[in-house]
Amino acid sequence: MSIPDFDVEPAAGPRFWAVLLGVVGAVAGVLAVIGWPLPVGAGRYGFDEAAWARTGHDVQAWLAHDGWRVSGASWAYGAAALATLAGVSVLLHPSWPDRRRFVLVVVPAGVLLVVGPAVQWALGLPWSNYGVGSTAGIAGGLLVAAALATVGAAVWLALRRRPRGQDRADTRP
Repeated sequence: MSIPDFDVEPAAGPRFWAVLLGVVGAVAGVLAVIGWPLPVGAGRYGFDEAAWARTGHDVQAWLAHDGWRVSGASWAYGAAALATLAGVSVLLHPSWPDRRRFVLVVVPAGVLLVVGPAVQWALGLPWSNYGVGSTAGIAGGLLVAAALATVGAAVWLALRRRPRGQDRADTRP
């Protein structure tokens, strides 16, 4: 027996990850449609009782609401669903260039995540029709984060294009 006799494919290949991303995307899509509240993040130093209580309160308000539940959280879940489903197509086409893969996954999800709450805030709509809270802080935070991410992506792409090492020495006149 030799080493090539034991050469097998990995247990988790691109198809496995594509199916897993598809399931995550479907779950995120359902959460977007039903307007499920976003969990409140813990404090800076670990577990935060107030964050857990706020999340529980939001879930109770969602369960107690009579009628269609509309929430700004749907934008976040929708962006996650869009990114994961675009990730499926990227995984199934590994020959696509990195720039195309980045654009297909990040741009539509980022646009949905930023434009949705911004329009909701501009129309004066509350964050949800079953809870209490304003959209202004969240929309502003998302706009700032998107602007920083855009600048960061542009800098990253510019640094990747710049010639390195010996290539730089060859390009000088």
